[in-house]
Amino acid sequence: MVRRGPTFRGAVVLITGASSGVGRATALAFASQGARLVLASRSQEALAEVEHDCRARGGQVLVVPTDIADPVAVERLTQLAVQRFGQIDIWVEAAAVGIAGPLGSESVDEVRRLVDTNVFGTVLCARAAMATFKAQGQGVLVLLGSLLSVFPNPLVPLYSMSKFAIRGLALNLQQEVARHPGIRVSLVMPGPVDTPFFERAANHSGRQLRAIPPAYAPERLAATILACARRPRRQVTTGVVSHLALAANRMAPRVTESLVALWSATFLTRPAVAAPGSGSLFDPPPTGAVHGGYRRIRVRRQLGEWLGVAQARRNRPASG
Repeated sequence: MVRRGPTFRGAVVLITGASSGVGRATALAFASQGARLVLASRSQEALAEVEHDCRARGGQVLVVPTDIADPVAVERLTQLAVQRFGQIDIWVEAAAVGIAGPLGSESVDEVRRLVDTNVFGTVLCARAAMATFKAQGQGVLVLLGSLLSVFPNPLVPLYSMSKFAIRGLALNLQQEVARHPGIRVSLVMPGPVDTPFFERAANHSGRQLRAIPPAYAPERLAATILACARRPRRQVTTGVVSHLALAANRMAPRVTESLVALWSATFLTRPAVAAPGSGSLFDPPPTGAVHGGYRRIRVRRQLGEWLGVAQARRNRPASG
C-alpha cells in the first residue's frame, strides 16, 4: 500500500515519460525516498541513464521500454510491474509530445501521433491503472496536464487541445472513484517548465521554441507530484505566476484567457529561425535530460532546483 510515513520507501511507483523532463525529475525524487520504480518511455538508451541515476539514489528499478500509444505495450508494462513488485501503488502519467505552429502547418501523421500519444495513450494508461487499483482496492493516479487545459495558446492548438482532453478525463475519473475510498486521481497542471520538451516538439512556427518565461525547475513539479501522491488533490499547479493566472481566470475569464494567450504565444519562440522538423514525435531521442537549459540566470537555476528537492523531501505541495 502507499506509504504514509516520512518517505515513500517500499511504495511501487510507475512513471511514464520517465526518460526526460518532469518524468525524469519525478523518478529521481521518488528514488531518493527509497521507492520501487517502474520506469517507462520509448527509448531504451535514455531509460538506462535514468535507471543508473535512480539506483545510485537507493531506488529499486525496473525499466520497461513502452510506447503508451500501443495497447499491447501498455498491457505488458502493467503486467511486468505487478509481476516484479506485486502491485502498483502510484501511477504517474507524464508522457507527451508536442507540435508548434498554426493549425494546418503540421502533417496529418503528426496530428495522429500527437493524439495517439497524448490522448489515446493517456486513456490506455488510465484504464490500466484503474483496473489495477480496483483489483488491489487502492492506488493513486497522477495525470500530468497543463495550464493549457485552461488557457489557450494559438501557437500550440493541438497540444492545448490534448491537455483539455486530459483534464476532462481526470475530472470524470475523480467522480468515478468517489465510491472507492482507497483510489484517488490527481491532476497536476504546470505552467511552463524548463525541460527538453520544446526542442523535441515538431516545430512549424518558423522560429526556435523555448520555455515560456518564467519557466520553473522540473524539480518543483516533481515535488508537487510527490505531494499529490501522498495527499491526493483534485487539481494543483506550481509557482506564484501559475496560481495568480488561475485566480485571475476565476474573476475575469475572458480577459485572462486573452492576456495569457498573447503572452504565451509571443514568448514561446525566440527570433532565431528554425527549419520545420518532427522533433521526437516518431523517433525517440537516444538520451534524455531533466533540464532544457532555458533558465539563463545561474542563481535562479540553482534556487529552483534546490527548492524542488527540499519540497520533495518534505512531501509538501510546491507553491510560491
